[in-house]
Amino acid sequence: MYSIEHSILDYKVTDDDLSIYNPYLKKLKGIIDENSHLDRRELADLLISQRPDIVSEYSFTIPYYDILKKAASYSPIVEIGAGSGYWARCLSEFGADVIAYDSFPPGEQSPWEWDKGNSWFDDTWFGIIEGDESAAAHHPERTLFLAWPMPMSPMAYKTLVHYKNAGGHTLIYIGDPNPASSGDEHFYNELANHKLVEKSDLYSWPGIHEKLLIYSME
Repeated sequence: MYSIEHSILDYKVTDDDLSIYNPYLKKLKGIIDENSHLDRRELADLLISQRPDIVSEYSFTIPYYDILKKAASYSPIVEIGAGSGYWARCLSEFGADVIAYDSFPPGEQSPWEWDKGNSWFDDTWFGIIEGDESAAAHHPERTLFLAWPMPMSPMAYKTLVHYKNAGGHTLIYIGDPNPASSGDEHFYNELANHKLVEKSDLYSWPGIHEKLLIYSME
C-alpha cells in the first residue's frame, strides 16, 4: 500500500499560489475539490489513475509558490533535461532567468521519427533548446537545475561532472534520491562529495517521495 502522507492532498492553496500562473496546481486542486465526497484513499487512487495524462501535459513535480520562490532565488538557472519546460515557465514567472535544454525537445521531431522523440511529453511550455548533458558546461555561472533525471541512467552524473569541471557552483535537484527512481549511483556518490545547503520535502503525487535538494559545488 502506497503512502498518502504529505502529498498534494494535504497542500493548502494560498493567495500567493493564486497570484501566479500555474494551471497544473489549479487542475489538481480542481479534481480534489470536485471529489471531496471521497475518502482520502479513494481520492488518492483517483489522482493516480489520472497521473500519466497530467504529467505528460505538465511535469513530474507539482510546483507551488513556496518551492518556486526558493528555486527562483538561485537565478540565473540552466535546466538540463527540461522536458516540457513547465518548471522553466513557472520559474520565469517569478522573474528567474532560465535557459532550458533537452536532448529531445517535445513536439519538434517528425511524426515519422517516433524513435527520436520525447517519450514523456507532447508539447512545451517554454523555449527548449536541443542539447545534451554537455550543455551544462556552457553555463557555469548559472545554477544547475535537474528535475527527475532518468533512473538508472548516467545522464544526471554526466551533467553534474560537465558543470562542475566548468566551474559550476550550485545544483538544485528535485526527485526521489534513489537510483531506482532518479539518477544513478555515480550521481549520488558525487553529490556526497558536496555540501547540502537546503532540503525540502515536497507535496507530491500520492505514493511519491519527492525532495528538493540544493548543493554547493564549491
